[in-house]
Amino acid sequence: MSKTTVTFAMAGFAVTPGERSLTGLLIPYGEVSGFATDPTTGKSHKFSFSDGTVMLPDDPSDIVLNYGHDTQSLYMQVGGATALATSAQGVEAKFSIAETPEGDRVLALAKGKVLKAFSAEVEGDFTAGKDGVMHATAAILTGAAVVRKPAFAGAQITSVAASAADEGSTMKCTLCGAIHADGITTCDPAVLAAFTAANPGTPVAFTKAEGDALMATVQAQSATIAQLQDIRIPVGPGTAQLAVREEPIYRFAGSEPAASGFDFATDLLAAGKDGDGAALARLQKFTAERFAPQFVDQPTTTADTNAINPSQYRPDMFLGQAPVPISPLYDYFVKGSLGSVTPFFWSKLDRTNTDVGVADHVEDVNPESRDLVTAAGATVTPVPVSGRVHITREVADQGGNPVVSGLVWSEFERSLKIAQETKTAALILAAMGSITALATVPTATSGLAAAGLVEAGMVDLQFIPDGYRFEKAFGHIDLYKSLAGAVLTTTGEKVYPIIAPSNRDGSTAEKFAHMDIAGYGLYPAASLGVTGGTKNSLLADPTAVHVWSSGLQRLDKLMETVAGWDMAAFAYFAGVVYDTTGLRKITYTP
Repeated sequence: MSKTTVTFAMAGFAVTPGERSLTGLLIPYGEVSGFATDPTTGKSHKFSFSDGTVMLPDDPSDIVLNYGHDTQSLYMQVGGATALATSAQGVEAKFSIAETPEGDRVLALAKGKVLKAFSAEVEGDFTAGKDGVMHATAAILTGAAVVRKPAFAGAQITSVAASAADEGSTMKCTLCGAIHADGITTCDPAVLAAFTAANPGTPVAFTKAEGDALMATVQAQSATIAQLQDIRIPVGPGTAQLAVREEPIYRFAGSEPAASGFDFATDLLAAGKDGDGAALARLQKFTAERFAPQFVDQPTTTADTNAINPSQYRPDMFLGQAPVPISPLYDYFVKGSLGSVTPFFWSKLDRTNTDVGVADHVEDVNPESRDLVTAAGATVTPVPVSGRVHITREVADQGGNPVVSGLVWSEFERSLKIAQETKTAALILAAMGSITALATVPTATSGLAAAGLVEAGMVDLQFIPDGYRFEKAFGHIDLYKSLAGAVLTTTGEKVYPIIAPSNRDGSTAEKFAHMDIAGYGLYPAASLGVTGGTKNSLLADPTAVHVWSSGLQRLDKLMETVAGWDMAAFAYFAGVVYDTTGLRKITYTP
């Protein structure tokens, strides 16, 4: 995976008295996170970071702390980093919290253990491990957020610092902007007047007398409002109709509350007594809609808004190449990666000319001297595979989702997997002439008869000294289909059934993924050749063939010019049929 941006909760922080700050572990090393979503591809993975894989910006203040990963709303930016450092445990961070209502709220919730963790936002390169975890290779910290729950179990709050002036109630009054002492709900008239003059948009505070008058007026109108819900507007010809909202924000009849969750009397008291600006806004909007009937023209259709509603691109629906095919032969015989690309050879026992052994002893007679003869094995020379793509500068600069370089690299990795299986099969097919036959199935043989020949060959293995060494079989398409379709002559039942096999020598897995023939697993191998003609399947000992492959090396921005650059990949493959006696072929002619 290349140039991937991931955002996930990963570490805790804590609040300590004395200053407005949050401190804690932002990215722990060596832990595996819960599933996190890559916004570039839409895919979810688990992630892990190790020492030396995360780079920090030169200026800590470049890292802005937001709430809940809302990077767009200005009021949700609650602080900035004042210190970033790495330790044996991971990346540690300290954030100064802004003196805003949202900053006050974050400090209060952190102190109350409601907000417990940081969430890091990183961008960089990740490599998929065998365990499915994406391991960072070169990532840079780009941002952070404060969240409730960390993805890493060991990440908790370590320090929350709130200024001494904010101890006790830390929420500013929405009417006068001051922080009231505990139990005080009335605003100081001078402070309220000054704050209202400086902030024209501040909700107006009602006196008790004004609230009582508003309550009396609205109660007198409640019956009228309830009656409006019973009005039925006749629909007739014309270009104008009365627009009626089916579900108002408040409900005045019945026992069920309104779908909006708001109550008229509750909002009225909140607006009149407590100066709740949001409640007052809902009351004003409701009365405006209910007492001022609105007339509208004919309905606006989608055709009328095509110019301002263009089609949108869905990057999460990008359709790439088909999934990587399975590689049964390579996966069975691979012995590891290549530590060197220098050719090498090995020695082996000359089985024909070696006669070392024991025999009956004759008294006072020395036994005959026997010979142990070795021979040099074939020289193995790693062969390279490579690929190259030219990317113009305009394509790279325009970016895209997924980015072009990521798509190219994905195709390189897919083609390497295919090449590894193809080369392993070619190595074995080239040695078929030296491999002993397990069974030969002639033309026009039924599936039942073919199964009998294959099983007879497997029985013969039990009567040679090393017959136990064979573990897995790989079927060519023609033999595999013949055995999968084999039926009993008398009943027509499958010889190797999928469902509830009884009194059979084997079975077939779901989706025909593989077959069990007398305990030997037979797996389909498309790399053994296409259908038609005389072809060979294989029964093998895993040590009979050795193959190795190096990792795919990425070469980026080669021969860069104004026009663009090349992106390339390079890898090595090596293999040898190590011991032909550990292989048996099944020859089949349709």
